[in-house]
Amino acid sequence: MKKIEASTKNRHVFVMVLFMVLAAVIFEHLAWKRTENGSLLVVDEKEFDVLGELSEKWNSLTTSCTKVVQLEPENGIYKFAVEKIKAYSPPQSRMTHVASAWTLDPWILVELEFDDLLPAVVLLKRTDQSISIVEHAVWSGYTLPWKAAPFIRAYITSKAPEMPQELINCFQPHAASFQ
Repeated sequence: MKKIEASTKNRHVFVMVLFMVLAAVIFEHLAWKRTENGSLLVVDEKEFDVLGELSEKWNSLTTSCTKVVQLEPENGIYKFAVEKIKAYSPPQSRMTHVASAWTLDPWILVELEFDDLLPAVVLLKRTDQSISIVEHAVWSGYTLPWKAAPFIRAYITSKAPEMPQELINCFQPHAASFQ
């Protein structure tokens, strides 16, 4: 009887020590880092946007993009929007490479890379025969270490809440700068 009790106690001690060692190893390699732009998981000094990943997964499960149209270069709206962007801050804005363009009438979302400017996502709105840039809803810059799509979506949504949520939720970065 005493041997069984001693053996059970030894197992409990072993399990407790194992749990403490495991916890110490995990906490030595993992940490949360809070910044002004959000929280990041740090694993051995490498930062990961876990919340962005979760947001992206949730967005893909809950978003329907049936009304959102991806514009092709030969489309007239596409051409008009790109010309408007090229004229926005010349001469640098003239050297643009469109990565993707999406529309949900009357809104247009264009993702761009430039030769001499930071990458951008530009929101435009059509009215009758014109297209205008929604100036306060232009994302420009890199997003690393944050996941690009949720980060840019949150920014543009905060600047243009009147834009259809379906349009911004369907935005998926294609530009190499956001990969």
